Amino acid sequence: MDILYINQLIVMSSVGIYDWEKNQLQKLIFDLELTCHDKFFVSNTDMSNYLDYTKISNIILDTINGKHFLLIEYIAEEIIKILMEKFSVISWIRLKVDKPNAVCNARSVGICIERENKILSL
Repeated sequence: MDILYINQLIVMSSVGIYDWEKNQLQKLIFDLELTCHDKFFVSNTDMSNYLDYTKISNIILDTINGKHFLLIEYIAEEIIKILMEKFSVISWIRLKVDKPNAVCNARSVGICIERENKILSL
């Protein structure tokens, strides 16, 4: 399996359930892994149908910018949903979202979710 990944994408976000979190941007760190059907990355010669790291990163940024999310879990679900709709060639995706300094004595807290496109994974 070939895996495309983006590590440590840092985004300032409005996220949280506390009042102070609604008025102060907080750092979130994204790690993304995804794959497509077998040999998509090496056999794809149609450049209009490739997965662009910049486009994927911008989708993450655009999903978050200007909005407030109560939970990072909601952010992760929304990003995965948009990426799988936008890029129908994705067969599997994992997104990890870290929220640094959210808990004393912990470097970060977070969520890691995986989703599979059942149609492409057959």
